[in-house]
Order: sequence, then structure tokens, then C-alpha cells
Amino acid sequence: MGACGKSLKADGHRRNIRAAMLSKRAVVSTDLFRLSATARLITVAAVASLAAACSPYPDDGEFLAGVVYAQNFIPGVKTIDRLRAVGNKLGDWPKVPYTVFATTRSGDTTAKVSSTLSGTSPFWTDGKRNPLDITSVGQVYFFDGPCTATSDEPFDERLDLIRKDRQYPLFADIPELLSANSGKPGRKGNYSAVVEVIHLSAPSTLPCQSVKRFDTATGRIDKDLTVVSREYRLYQVVDPALTPNTAPPARLPVQLGFYNQLIVPYLDMGPVPLATDGKTFVTMPLYKVYKEAAPAATATPIQIVVPGVFADLPKGTYSPICEERVLTGQAVAPPPDGNDAAYKNAKANGALLSCLPCQTVTVDASGVPTEVNCPFASSQVAGN
Repeated sequence: MGACGKSLKADGHRRNIRAAMLSKRAVVSTDLFRLSATARLITVAAVASLAAACSPYPDDGEFLAGVVYAQNFIPGVKTIDRLRAVGNKLGDWPKVPYTVFATTRSGDTTAKVSSTLSGTSPFWTDGKRNPLDITSVGQVYFFDGPCTATSDEPFDERLDLIRKDRQYPLFADIPELLSANSGKPGRKGNYSAVVEVIHLSAPSTLPCQSVKRFDTATGRIDKDLTVVSREYRLYQVVDPALTPNTAPPARLPVQLGFYNQLIVPYLDMGPVPLATDGKTFVTMPLYKVYKEAAPAATATPIQIVVPGVFADLPKGTYSPICEERVLTGQAVAPPPDGNDAAYKNAKANGALLSCLPCQTVTVDASGVPTEVNCPFASSQVAGN
């Protein structure tokens, strides 16, 4: 068979993992049909049996350990909503203009997590932590520039788990619940979907995908890795069960990163602007309009309104942190424009959610989006 780095068997293992991902069918909710994902991709034992026993890369021995196991992920990222929304003066004819990918359990934002009440939302508090505070962010390393491809074979998304011509970002934490953390999400008990993205430069000779651990990159800064810039973005890690390319209706704009040698799927929801105080993050309103004067928690809004997609909005006004605002007692839907006077009476209910407004391209006979155009969907590719 020869050396591990030249082993066709190791490459076959990674293709088998990818095939396993595609063989599972995940159900993802729409705004009116919220369903939990029924598929769970790979158990830890299965991953261990599929992953190569030694690294195919000569750089630092960090082998691919498989796909992250999401059994203990917070509920808010194990199901993703597809909200059909209007806004920016665009109504719902001939189709609803926007599809908003959003985390769930937003109503739990204000609940104080504890050893008896675990966090469920990416925006959680224990009574002291402010999820909108700059001090609450996580960190991700993002590699700028090219690396050296480790294979001449073209990428095949049907068979290959990872690309071999790109270095994926490295996450410092994931939205997992551990019993030792008193209900606080994250392996370290301080998970945040809002992250400081630390851009790194590396020699072009760096083998692609050879670095798979955040701590490894940290130890190499000012050696062969250099910090180039920093920015704040919302990288929402999601359950891998939501990622098969065949998942209906419209596929999630998922990209891949690493956490401790495990593949982690995430949505790049875009830059998060800071408020003028430089200490907290700006939110963006998401209006829910109800006929009822006092809607129950299970009530369905007659209209959801967003300002628009990233390209529609003035610089500094788009934010992937959506703040729910509720407008009640409406016999008919008000104009599809959050700036209309009708929305001045909308009340913020304290709910926060990770959100990514996308343009709806096509819908099926029931009006369910089947194709969407999302900003940042290819942000790993240079120039996007």
C-alpha cells in the first residue's frame, strides 16, 4: 500500500464518509412547517472506523477524524427555519421575495441558563453574560491566500467529504452542551455564534487542509503563520444532519470548517457591525405581524418583514443578528416595508436569532422556496 500520505485507501475512507452524509435524508423546517431533523449522520464509533488511522498530510500529523457528532448541540441549531418574508417594499406577488434562514428557540434568549435549565439559543445569558457584548464573542481562524493542493483529482461533491485545494477555517468552540458547564453552551462554556474572524496568511507551500485544530494554528502564529486582519462575523454552526445536498426544499448555503480535526458545517451569515459605543453589536429588526391582539406562542404570523438582503442595505445597517419585533391586532397585513409608520407600534419581545435573508429564486406549487440566492454562500473562495 505504501506510505499513508500516498494511500488510496485513506482517500477512499473520506469518500465513504461523504457518501454516508448524502445517504441520510434530513428534514428542515419552513416558516409554517417546522420539523426536527430526523437524520443523525455518524456516531463517534462510526467516524473512528471510517477515518484514516494516520495523516495523509506530511505537515503536522493532524488526520481527519470525521464529522462532528451533534447529539448534544443546543436545540436552536439542530433545526433551522426557512422564513418566507417580504420587505424593502417588495410584496408577496408573484412570489415571496425573501427566504430567511434562521436559528430556532429565539424566544429562549432571555431565559437564564443554569445547571437545571440548559441553554437552547445561540444568544444565551446566565444573567451576567450579554450575548450582544463584544466580550462574549468566539474566535475562528480564516486562512487567506492559496495553499498547496494535496491531490490532483478534481473535487466531487457526491463522493468527497472535503476539498483538497483549500484550507478550511478553524473554530475555537462549537454549540455543544456539556454537563460540567452548568447549562452554558460550548465545550468551554462560552459559545457564541458571533465570532472574531482572525485572518491568517501562510506560505503557499502549506499543504491544504493540513491544519485542523485551532490550538495548532495559535501555536504557529509569528512562526509560519501571520495575523493579517480581524473582523466580526456570524458563523452559525449547524447540525450536520441538515446539510445533505438533497435536503428539501431549498438547500442550506453550508460551508465547512474544522473543530479539533472534525468537520463542522456552518453558515456564514455575514459581518456584524458594532454600535457607536464600540462595545456592543448592532441588531436588525425582523417583524412578525399577527391578527390576534394577544397571539399565543403557537400562533402563525400573517406576515414577516425584513429590511432586505445585504446588498439592499446601507453600510453598517445590515446585521445577521435579528431582533424580533411583534405587531399585533392587524386585520390585514400592513405594507411590506419596515420603515412604514404601521410598524412604529411593533414591540421588541427580547428574542434574538441568527438570520440570513436570501433572495427567493424559485418556488414550488405550494409557494415553498426551492432555489435561493444567498450572500456569503461562497465566502471561502477568494474574491467573494
